[in-house]
Amino acid sequence: MGRTSGGRTRREAASLAADGILRPVTALAKNQGVPALAAVAALVLAFGTGCGSRAPGDAAYFGNTTPPSGQVLTFNNGAEPEHLDPAVMSGQPDGRIARMVFEGLCSADPRTLAPVPGQAYRWDLSPDGLIYTFHLRPGLTWADGHPLTAGDFLWSWQRVLRPATGSRYASFLFPVRNAQAFNEGTLSDSTAVGLAAPDDSTFVVTLAQPTPYFLELTTFYTALPTPRHVIEKLGDDWEDALALVGNGPFRIVEWELKNRFVLVPNERYWDRKAVKLERIVALPVEELSTATNLYKAGVVDWNPSGYVPKTVVPFVRHYKDFSGGPYHGTYFFSMVVSRKPFDDVWVRRALNAATDRQAIAEHVLRGTVTAWGGITPMGYAGYTAPAPLKHDPVYARECLAKAGYPGGKGFPPIEILFNTSEDHRRIAEAVQAMWKRDLGIQVTLSNQEWASYLAATTTKNYDVARRSWIGDFGDPMTFLDMWITDAGNSRTGWSNAEYDDLLRRATVEVDPAERLRMLSRAEAILLSEGPVIPVYHYAETSLIKPYVKGIYSTVLDVHPLKGVSIDPDWRSQAAAAEATP
Repeated sequence: MGRTSGGRTRREAASLAADGILRPVTALAKNQGVPALAAVAALVLAFGTGCGSRAPGDAAYFGNTTPPSGQVLTFNNGAEPEHLDPAVMSGQPDGRIARMVFEGLCSADPRTLAPVPGQAYRWDLSPDGLIYTFHLRPGLTWADGHPLTAGDFLWSWQRVLRPATGSRYASFLFPVRNAQAFNEGTLSDSTAVGLAAPDDSTFVVTLAQPTPYFLELTTFYTALPTPRHVIEKLGDDWEDALALVGNGPFRIVEWELKNRFVLVPNERYWDRKAVKLERIVALPVEELSTATNLYKAGVVDWNPSGYVPKTVVPFVRHYKDFSGGPYHGTYFFSMVVSRKPFDDVWVRRALNAATDRQAIAEHVLRGTVTAWGGITPMGYAGYTAPAPLKHDPVYARECLAKAGYPGGKGFPPIEILFNTSEDHRRIAEAVQAMWKRDLGIQVTLSNQEWASYLAATTTKNYDVARRSWIGDFGDPMTFLDMWITDAGNSRTGWSNAEYDDLLRRATVEVDPAERLRMLSRAEAILLSEGPVIPVYHYAETSLIKPYVKGIYSTVLDVHPLKGVSIDPDWRSQAAAAEATP
């Protein structure tokens, strides 16, 4: 590559986050009233893209392909995490940080996401499929050197289930015997829950019924251990990034709000030798264009799925560093059914039928996604989803008339809430126009940054909100149990006794085919009566530099970074591979 003025290589000049240059640029941006990372993107585009001719073969890749100096990975985390406490978090930006700082009983294989030994080096399962006995590795410690024992897992899982914790994912542990009753307050004795630590190295979990995907649950961030000795000392302050004590492959050493997280290897991690990266920089870039520009300029080495604007995907999908594939995620709008007029099922049906999913997928998002009228995604073996919701303007107007608003007359103004993203805005604007055209109703738009948006949806302080859900494990239940009455991630106030009963019965059904039929019937109720307006099925759209090794395409968009590395000789290896007949 060429060199910039001052004698630095282009990569050294552009890698502002990794080299500490971001701070003065941020200060300048603040003085000018410009968002810091947008200013950085403008800077690297001004000085980083005119760096001379690329090396042979680089035209096959999108943007700069010069590796960083050393084992340093910079990636876009998408937003500032709402929480760093695994017990209460629920967002992807939160989860990416948690999976670096903490480790559960099992970890996820980076290629398949299959459960592999983590803090537990092995486990036994009783013949009836109800009792898992996990055996922890000897000599485990927290990052501060404090011993980590089975008692930490016992305390952490009980903490998730305690009502006072307010875990939105407490239902994740409901397969455990008496866990739901304890979480709902009908059982006060924690020792009656199917969790036990008979000694420091043994953690025993007793399930209410066999759960085929239980080991997958142990890899999820809700099941990660949290340090009792730190939490009881610091209280809520333990969640401060620089006070966070984990047990995973990395630890946080620097944090600037809405600027960056910097992580380095945890020297006390049991498998330290497998950790290749010397430094990880996570940038909270919400603007998709900014994130893509930072990637092109070489500041960002990995732009995860969803952070490339849909309008740009058709132009970058032919590059070798673009990754596309199956993705278990759906995009939808939700409504707060305790608010008028959304308390009327006919209003909800009208809004659903007036939403042209195909037009959004083909025209707004340039054919980069599949229009989808269901809440569960494709790809679950043996699962037959109910009939999808369809665009039907005539039926939509009939529904609105049944609700008492013929032709939209008397219908109150409503608002669509979405978090910062060019794509979210375009979709919201399209839906706004559709509802105006087909129903004659007035709709305004509200854009909020990630933390405010999460607060609004969590407290149900909205009318209609852009939402999405990415599967947490390989079963339709991960998309359906969030709508059970009072589930923490519903955020709609919707409740249906028949739906709840079907899901509860499905959890104890031993016939796999009948269980899936129950889940399909439940989804049909959700689509007919519920608070959701499905829009499209996700597809992976990520960008990964060719010198980044160990990040693979996965259907749940989960990417363990423990074994990731930077290959400074990637060009010679790529050339050798191409030359091999």
